[in-house]
This record gives sequence, structure tokens and C-alpha cells, in this order.
Amino acid sequence: MRRLFIAEKPNVGAAIAEVMPGAVKQRTHYVAGNDIITWCFGHILEQAMPEDYNPAFKNWSAEHLPIVPPSWKLLPKEESAAQLKAIKELLGQADVIVNAGDADREGQLLVEEVLHYLGNKKPVKRVLITDNNPGPVKQALAAIKDNSDQMFQGWYLSALARSRFDWLFGLNLTRAYTLAARRIGFDGVLSVGRVQTPTLALVVKRDLEIESFQSKPFYTLTAQVKHANGAFAMAWKAKDEQAGLDDAGRLIDAGIAQALAQRLTGKPAVITKYEKATKNDGPPLLFALSTLIKAANNKYGYGAQDVLDTCQSLYEKHKLTTYPRVDCEYASDDHHADAPERLEAIRANRPDLAALVGKADPKRKSNAFNSKKVTAHHAIIPTSRKADLAALSPMEKNVYDKVCRSFLAQFFPAYQYLATAIEADIDGEHFSARGNTPVAQGWREVYTQPADDSDAEPKAAEDDDKQTLPAMQKGDRAAAEKVTVNNRKTTPPPRYTEGTLQDAMKDIHKFVDDPEVKKRLREGQGIGTEATRPGIIEELKKRTFIGPEKAGSKKIVSSKTGRGLILALPRHAKDPALTALCEQALDAVAAGKMTVDDFLARNIGLITKLCKEAETATLKVPVTPQVSCPTCKAGFLKRREGKTGHFWSCTNWSAEPKCEAKFQDVNGKPLTEALPDITCPKCKTGTLRRVPGKNGYFWSCSNYKNEAAKCDASYPDLSGRPNFNPAPRKPVGKGSKTGIKSILGGRR
Repeated sequence: MRRLFIAEKPNVGAAIAEVMPGAVKQRTHYVAGNDIITWCFGHILEQAMPEDYNPAFKNWSAEHLPIVPPSWKLLPKEESAAQLKAIKELLGQADVIVNAGDADREGQLLVEEVLHYLGNKKPVKRVLITDNNPGPVKQALAAIKDNSDQMFQGWYLSALARSRFDWLFGLNLTRAYTLAARRIGFDGVLSVGRVQTPTLALVVKRDLEIESFQSKPFYTLTAQVKHANGAFAMAWKAKDEQAGLDDAGRLIDAGIAQALAQRLTGKPAVITKYEKATKNDGPPLLFALSTLIKAANNKYGYGAQDVLDTCQSLYEKHKLTTYPRVDCEYASDDHHADAPERLEAIRANRPDLAALVGKADPKRKSNAFNSKKVTAHHAIIPTSRKADLAALSPMEKNVYDKVCRSFLAQFFPAYQYLATAIEADIDGEHFSARGNTPVAQGWREVYTQPADDSDAEPKAAEDDDKQTLPAMQKGDRAAAEKVTVNNRKTTPPPRYTEGTLQDAMKDIHKFVDDPEVKKRLREGQGIGTEATRPGIIEELKKRTFIGPEKAGSKKIVSSKTGRGLILALPRHAKDPALTALCEQALDAVAAGKMTVDDFLARNIGLITKLCKEAETATLKVPVTPQVSCPTCKAGFLKRREGKTGHFWSCTNWSAEPKCEAKFQDVNGKPLTEALPDITCPKCKTGTLRRVPGKNGYFWSCSNYKNEAAKCDASYPDLSGRPNFNPAPRKPVGKGSKTGIKSILGGRR
């Protein structure tokens, strides 16, 4: 019996081949005795577009909406066509197929859809590989199951339903709202997506909260307390029944604050609580993609997609880190066993970290090494490959550094500190103080600048007060020498960064009120996945729906276009509750309680309703003043980008009757007036023509190719006309800046 393993990615195929004796690598697969191992590159098939179903759908029209394919089509991705062909040929050589997609519904779908597309009729098995180390791979191969099991078919059907729903929702609503915007003169595409749109709504909501925020004053009290063993500061804690508090428990009455300060100053204090304990904080867990993105964004300002692309390069091109599209912060017990090899690679690749590697104890096992907590993939960690890092870009070096330090920290002792907590009663009022005193840096030594590294902060440390507190006992007497009033102001919520926006997508349950929806979103780990969230944020940037608050800023804000879209969309089109309800229904599909067709039919009704609402939607988006086409009088001119620069053409170029009018672009406007022929002032026989050049348009003579009467006349362009009197250039020579620069070779 000859088996064909189809892995989700080449590295999984390599991991399977590694444990099979005598495996020989070929261009598209491995051969190991009676087994063949090949692979996909993630999804190698994609959904057909509307025009693939009906050529009429190429032209966007509200009359076509909603577009619902009569039967669904998949098409090969151009870059994966050769591998798809190879899989087809290998299918013919096998008796049994083994689906080696990732251990989740998407991994099930992307291999199974290939088998369906190629018309496979042979029996299919299923192997679940969650760790590419030889030990776990061997265990997985020893536990191969039947692909027809309910769990696997449930994964496939729910993933298929999700894929088709996203197509229906995104394509139809994008067309519906783009057409609505174009009716008022908007020039662009208003992209709508099940995950993309609620993400944009988060940014818009935060921006509106900040813009409407009104700062309000409030007051805090600080007591300078003198104890026999030393002086320290304590903060007042208001009682529930305290007068002058707002809904958030802040004191907003200045008179009450001053009266309290005056009454309490000089009063005796009784220590009601004194606790002093040594605490140990282990290192932060290893990096999942989102936590790595957040750390890199916090320190370097890198965008989410840039970090993902960099991780992909470190994994695929340089082979220095493991697979990056992961949502897991744990590694397996086998990864702990092979840690010495990875630490040696860090020592070789990063000589500047050699001293830290020398202090690392490979026998120490942090909480991050736990095979039971590894999901479809393990955390991002360094590989054991030794390489010259000179080939890495600055961004690759910085991201690799973060991954190396995260791994190194797992082999250092816990960060140890002395935590002190004091509570006191001053004339019936409650005051408290906390202080932490470092005892041993432990894993924090790995981070040379812990203040700048968000990922270097211990998760359980209580650092809200840095003061050193004197020793004392419960019941001790002290005195409030002075109580002062601190003027404070409420502050608006912070703007999102790409790192915190990813967190908000993951924790979107915090932004909804319905308990059932909140529960479902929490269980589903938010909207999007670890692998897709960076791309969604990048798409919002490309659509100019969001952008930096100002040049070089990490903070992001919504644009007028993005805000206009969100404010116009009905609640169902932008509410994360849709994802929660969708996931709930997909669970029913996975359990066999609902068919894919029933799931889609239920949602097509909603999409039809939303498309209808778009026809009367009020949109406030930036519009370009429309210029009527002077040729057909019916269409409008639209600025387009051609091979040699921008030009203007009629919007009726694809309509009936067709208008092929084209006009030159002059400073962002169409040159619609007909210019008379301009005789070349140099040769007197040719005419001047406006042509594109490397530095913009210029005018040249029509005789420039005439061998008999060649004319090389050339004039700069000035607002669509030749400039016959350009300003003279400054002479190059003594006394001129140009001359000095020339003499100095361009250096000053």
C-alpha cells in the first residue's frame, strides 16, 4: 500500500520525511520507501470572483446584488499552479491519501479542498502534527485516523461555510456601499469585511471618544507619615459612602478635599496592616505572533504586517526562527530537551549575547515548556541554525534579537523582589502604601533595557509604588505630619497603535454588552486569527481607512473615508456580534446539526437586506469634484494611472454606448481644452508635442525622429503648455553654491 502525505506547508512535509528512513528529497516531494510526502503552500486554491461566474458581473451594478454563485468554484492560485499539478500526478501513484493539514478547521479545509478539486476517489486518512520535532511527529504518525471521522468532517464543513460566507458578505457589501458612495462622487472602493469592518469600527469609536472627551478635575490625597523607623507616603482610599465622589469613585469636590487635608494633617496614624513577602516572577511566556508584534511595535514602531513579513523571512529565507503564524505562547517538552543546540546557535550567531548564554541553565524548565498547552503550533523560538547575520536587514536583526532574548530568559532564575504592603487608619480614614525592593534580577538580566521592553515586564509584579518602606508591625503608632491635596484631571482613552489594535481584536468581547455575545467572542478568541490580523490592519491602511496620527507616529487614527463608512453602515454590518453569531452557527455545522447550505441561506437573507439598505444610505465621505466628459456629455472623467503617468478617461469607457475619451493630466486636472498646433520655433516645420519623461512632462518637436530634418528641440511643461522662457540656471563656478558642491564632491 502506497501512501501519499499532503502537508499544509513544506516544513511539515520535511518534518514527516525526517522520521522516515531513506527519505529522498525531490523538487516537489519526498520519497521514502512506499511513502510519498508532498505539500501545499497554505491555500493553493482561491475562491472564483463574480466575473468568473458571469462576465456581466465585471461591471459593478446594484441590480446584480446580492451575487450568489449557483455552484461554487475554486481556481488555482497562479503562484501555486505547478505544485497543484505535481499533487495531481502524485495522487495517481498512491493507494491511500493522508491529510497532514494543521490540526484545526482551516488546515482540514485547505488539503481537503485540493482533493475535492482534483476529484480524488481514493481513501483518505488524517494525521495531526502539532510539533515538528521528531518525537512528536513519530507519535502522530503512529496514531493516524480516518479522515471521515465526524470531527474532521465537521472541521471541513464549518471552514467551508465560513469561507463562502466571508465571500458573500465581503464582496456584496463592498460593491453595495462603493456604488452608494460613487453616486455622490466618491472615487474609490469602500471595502467591507466581516472582520475588517468591526476592526475599523473600533478605531472610529476610539477617535470619536477622544474628540468628544471633556476633561474633568478630581482630587487625590497624599499623607506624609512618620514612623519610628522612617517616613513614607500613603494614598487615601475613599469609603463607599464618601460625599463628593463621581460614578468612578473619584473625589470631585475641591472643598471636601481641602477639608479632609486640613482635618487629617497632624493626626495620629495606626498601622492596620503590614505585610512583607519575597515574591518570585518567572519569565514572560514565549512569543505568539501577536505578542511579538506588540513588543516590536512598542519598541521600534514596526507595523503589524511588517513584523509578520519579517518573521516569515527569518523562518523561510534565513531559517533562524520557527513558523511565525502562531497563537500559542508555549513550546513542547521536546523543545526543552533540544534547548542546548538552540542556545549554542544564539551564542554563535550573536556573540554579544555569549555572556548571557553562558549564564543560562538549559536544565532549568520554565512554565513556557508544556506540551499539553501547545495547540496547532508551538510558540516562535530560535532554531539551531548557525548563520552570518550580516545578511539580515536591521528589522530582521531586531526581531531576531527579541526572539532570542525571549528564549534565553526561560533558562534564567525568577525575578525576585520584596513586596511590602501597608494600610493605616488616620482619624477614621483609610490610607495605603506599597513598595517593591528588587532582590535578584534573574531573567530580567537578559533584557538590557527593561524599561523600554514591554515584553520584559513581569506579569505579576506590583510596581505601582517604587518607594522603599520601613519595617514595622500591625498596631504600630505613627503620625500624619502633612496631608496634601493633588489636583488631577481625567484623561481620554489612548489612541490605538497597531499592537494595541491587535489586542482589541483579540479581546473584542470587552467592547460588547450582550452577555451571550461576550461569552462567544471570548471563547472564539475575538475576531480574526493570529495569522490574519496583521493583514487586516494592513488592508485598512492600504484602503486609507486608517493611518498614523502624524508622520512617524505609532498612534493610528481613522480617516474621513473610514469614519464616513462606519457611520453609514447599519449595526449588523459592523458589529462584532455578527462574528459571534456566525461562530455559533458554524459550531452547529461542525456538529452536523446544520448543513452548509442552511447556514448560507440564513445569512443570504441578512446580506440581501444590507445591500438594500445601502441604496438609501447617507454617506459622508470625501468626494472629488466631478468633471463632465466633454466628448459623450453623459459620463464623468476619472483620473487613472497609466504606464507613463496619470491620465483622465471617461467613466463610460466600459458602458454602452462606449466612450473612449482620454485627456492628459496637468497638475491633477484633465487638460480638456483643445490646443492649437504649436509650430516648433526651432525648425519651423515640426509641431510641438507634450510627452512624459523621467521628471514629468515636457514638449518636444515632432521631427525628433525625422532623419532628413531631425530636430531635438525640447521645452519644459508649464500648466499644459510649452515654456519657451524657462528661468536660467545658476552658473557653475567660483562663488556659486553649485560650484562649491561640485568642487567638494557633493560633501559639505
